[in-house]
Amino acid sequence: MDIADRVARYQAIEKYRGRPLIVYATSTRQNIRAIIAGDTVREFIDQVGTINGGDAVDVLIHSSGGDPLAAWKLMSVLREQFKKVDVLVPLTAFSAATIFALGANQIVMHPHASLGPIDPQITVTLPGGVVRQFAYEDLGAFLKFLSQEVHLSEQQHLTAVIDRLFTTVDPVFVGAAKRASDLSSEVGARMLSMHLEDDRRAKQIAANLNRSFFAHGDAVSRTRAKELELQIAQPDAKLESLIWEAYLGLESYMDLRKPFTPLEILLGNATAAAQLRPLAPLQLPANAPDPIVNQLWQIAANQSIQAMQQGAAAEVAYTYVTAVVESTRLASENRTHGKMSGSRKPNGETQIAMLDHEAGWRPVDVPAGTEPAPASAPVAAAPVAP
Repeated sequence: MDIADRVARYQAIEKYRGRPLIVYATSTRQNIRAIIAGDTVREFIDQVGTINGGDAVDVLIHSSGGDPLAAWKLMSVLREQFKKVDVLVPLTAFSAATIFALGANQIVMHPHASLGPIDPQITVTLPGGVVRQFAYEDLGAFLKFLSQEVHLSEQQHLTAVIDRLFTTVDPVFVGAAKRASDLSSEVGARMLSMHLEDDRRAKQIAANLNRSFFAHGDAVSRTRAKELELQIAQPDAKLESLIWEAYLGLESYMDLRKPFTPLEILLGNATAAAQLRPLAPLQLPANAPDPIVNQLWQIAANQSIQAMQQGAAAEVAYTYVTAVVESTRLASENRTHGKMSGSRKPNGETQIAMLDHEAGWRPVDVPAGTEPAPASAPVAAAPVAP
């Protein structure tokens, strides 16, 4: 769906709400990693600069998370200009996106929408190249298991288990996970304190979002978000329909329902597909002597390797959008361009090489003639769910 159609949907939200809207989405497309990151701050600054007057703004967000400090900075940019910031969540706002939403006066959640825990995940590379992801709460759960389930209490046994643990995970990584956990709770509490006068309550809500879940991907529905004392707006069927239509525009443009599959892209190119075609089987007489068989296999392997070296693999271009920040006034997107090639190894395996040659934010032309809602339009305060 092109920018004109998406802007029309944003205009409908602005008209209904009587305030400007900023849309921020990071890709949740399978096989594409896209996160809330610090480079988005500049895009938000430009967006805020297009809004003249008014003390309220809406932000529609769709993201699986990212850097909590980037989320804090994004909300801080908005809070410097607007007294009232509401966050609209059509489907997904996990991890750092949830932290961002905590800074809102109200969170408008579609019935399909989910927030998530704010427990940070630490990714480390172990000796041998093994990549492992864990959270500080995983360590606490392990120690709780030892004491309450296994009933391990003798010091020598506990020492042996801890020593074993630290041969698997460097203690420095455990310390980093602890600091990340504390930072997440702190930033969450800071966000809530932007609109809650009770600092103790803000800290408790943030702590609950950090430590009361069994999995980082545990979805927080609208009902559960109310139970966690978040500022969830009362259901509004008209608004929910509008923000869902806006999300469908993003979903279509960013191909969020279509996995990014390099092999599929290569096979869609006739030249590349021909190079990936399996080699014809080597036909040998059943009674061929072993030395002859080995020699023929060696010749076939050498010919295959020579063909791979001499024949230039066909390069196929690819592109995908990792994030957008857009409104009825201004739009930008973070897009990656690259080329990929593939080859068939002598053992039959397919090898794919990919090279991103361009990535970053770039402006997108917003169609002329759009009429965004005036920033000074009166704002009707929506009730918050009890």
